[in-house]
Amino acid sequence: MNSWTDADEVTPHLRARLVPADVDWDALGAPERALWRGVVWSRAGRGDLAWRSWSDVDAPRLMAWRAAEQGRVLRELGLHDAAEALEAPALDAAADPVVAVMLRISLAADAVGRNEVDLAARRLAAARAAATSVRDAGDSPRLARQRLRLAWVGAEVDWIHGRTPDGAGLPTRAPDGAILWPPDHAHGSDFHRAKSLLFAGMVHRDLGLLDRAVDLAPAGLAWALHLARAELGAPDGERSAAQAWARCVPPPHVAAAVAASPTARRLRGISGGA
Repeated sequence: MNSWTDADEVTPHLRARLVPADVDWDALGAPERALWRGVVWSRAGRGDLAWRSWSDVDAPRLMAWRAAEQGRVLRELGLHDAAEALEAPALDAAADPVVAVMLRISLAADAVGRNEVDLAARRLAAARAAATSVRDAGDSPRLARQRLRLAWVGAEVDWIHGRTPDGAGLPTRAPDGAILWPPDHAHGSDFHRAKSLLFAGMVHRDLGLLDRAVDLAPAGLAWALHLARAELGAPDGERSAAQAWARCVPPPHVAAAVAASPTARRLRGISGGA
């Protein structure tokens, strides 16, 4: 049953910022549009509207992709076990090789979130091998976006191993301050560019890169970006993170778990909440 209403539709502005340019919104079928609508709302910090839209995705060919997107939201909110509970069975069922790569990267990120150092490294290696195999069969914008995610998770795996990431696949700054984007970013959205700047800023300890991300970051990413700015000394970082977190709405079925998470408790303390 379709649970969506016109009042909950994403705006053209949000679509332009958060849907990659290779996705033709007007040509999407109803299930694909519901899935992408959920992606946009989740990145905009509205987990409630994302889950409502994803409830309208019932095409079997899309279920593994839907699980990957739902797992991403749960992981971003600190619920790594709940994310893996969706992603692991979806990987077993995934017929689309790019979706399988997506899920392998996600499972590596789940292990990072639990600080399972060896498991994260093994899963990252498997994800990289799968991405290479798919690319050998034919590259695509969808696969390019997964390579962006591999750069992010690769940096995280280096950090939990106590290594300094080399920044491969992440943007840098030219001497004149211009952002130098690796080619795969041409296939991303503002979400991908902002998240890559977040990781690049932390890898290079460059507050300027994080500040560049502020204008690109959607609400669902802004709180993490501001926490990173705080770590690099931005005086407004923690307060801005708390304000951004307060504007996000989690999926209703995990709201209590999110409210009890370490991130929620930390940011409530900054904002003066109970």
